[in-house]
Amino acid sequence: MYKDLTIAMTGSAGDADALRLAVKLAARHSARLSVLESVDLPMPISHAWDMLPDPTSGAVYAQLRERGQQRLAELKARLDDETVSWDARVVEALYADAPHTVAREAFDADVCLVAGSGGDASNASALHAWFTALLLESGRPVLVVPPNSGPTLPLRRAMIAWQPTRQTTRAVHDALPLLADAGLVELVLIGQGDDDPAQESARRMVAHLVRHSIPTDLVSLRAGDRGVAEVLLDYAERSGVQLLVAGGYGHSRLREWVLGGVTRELLTSASLPVFFGH
Repeated sequence: MYKDLTIAMTGSAGDADALRLAVKLAARHSARLSVLESVDLPMPISHAWDMLPDPTSGAVYAQLRERGQQRLAELKARLDDETVSWDARVVEALYADAPHTVAREAFDADVCLVAGSGGDASNASALHAWFTALLLESGRPVLVVPPNSGPTLPLRRAMIAWQPTRQTTRAVHDALPLLADAGLVELVLIGQGDDDPAQESARRMVAHLVRHSIPTDLVSLRAGDRGVAEVLLDYAERSGVQLLVAGGYGHSRLREWVLGGVTRELLTSASLPVFFGH
């Protein structure tokens, strides 16, 4: 069971759906939900001839803090009618940007939640910054929730994108409380068939999950001339999967973001929640 959940408010359109799922998850697990609003404070500007900061910085900071408090008040009003245990607070970011600052507030979370772009290219870059900071700096798994994707709980069907890597193994074990609650879990391997060296590890992982009383089937798919992420998302849509579990950034994140990769494609294209581990 999860007992501490953290959600980062990004200022994007997907925040409302991510918060709805966070509340559902907190209720399902009797967990405490921490909601983090952030205020990005610009670095003080010094005058040309001395080291004193520009006095106008104080006025700018006051305005930004006031807006942050307004957003916090709206969040609290939204959460007041919920029966789950929650707290909401503003995190000020001055010497590091908001995603990195908020990531350091999530060390005590079982899971971090954040909005996803759901294929909207206009905010994909900003949400990528939130995702990478939380995944790589908090040490916690991240549940990315695209707009309009909040599933009912418990899950009817979940899916694991299997690769025999540390990142995928971490994701599976961090997702166990969600998987144990699902009606069916499919461990999907995209490879070369029965002679794929990953088949043996996939079979062992299926047996491991079954020993945890999690009903799990092994599904083998071929990518052909399509990308791995495309095959995974297509199968998830056709099968009615409500949650995808995957390892995040098995390769360098710079390589993935510039040259492409499964993490990047899942992050930008998925229309269902994706649980990433690293």
